[in-house]
Amino acid sequence: MNKSENPDEEKQVENLDKGFTVKEVASFINETPNVIRNWFKELRQYIPHEKSDKGNGYNIYKREGIERFKEIQALHREQNWSMKQIEHYFATGGESFKPEPEKKAGELIAEELKAMREEMAALREENKQMKEQLDNQENFNKEFVIPGIQQIKGEVSSIRGSIERDKELDEFNRAAKEAKQLIAAANENPDKQKRGFFARLFGK
Repeated sequence: MNKSENPDEEKQVENLDKGFTVKEVASFINETPNVIRNWFKELRQYIPHEKSDKGNGYNIYKREGIERFKEIQALHREQNWSMKQIEHYFATGGESFKPEPEKKAGELIAEELKAMREEMAALREENKQMKEQLDNQENFNKEFVIPGIQQIKGEVSSIRGSIERDKELDEFNRAAKEAKQLIAAANENPDKQKRGFFARLFGK
């Protein structure tokens, strides 16, 4: 298959050196995240890995680590090797031996149950971290965001009150100015103002 036939796989290959999470490794080699975690737990010292630079404590796997997972997959799936046999193979630099007989159904079920418990434990830990993040966000909102919003509302209300007071003051100033003008006019020609007053009063 050439690159144009599978662009998603091509992109994944290009990102190998950037580091994959457990879920991404599982997707890349067609396994479940739980299987990848179990293999890493059993063969940790033989699988190249690094801590994520995001500060979340998770492991990431680059090209060498993913190649090792693919090697484990081939030995375990295709040759039916156990984790102990694979560990011996890596520890001795490639010395192999006859695989053990296939495990009984009870052993397989026990391994699956163990893997499920480990996955549940991992999920509980993830939920715990998410809850802590939500609690931290809620505390931040209570301490900073909500008081900030209340302060802004108070400032807006104060500005509105100031605007209303300014309007009232403008009205008062206009009325006072008009009163002064009327008083000044009356002082300049009192007789005319009187006649004008009685004319308006009696309609003359």
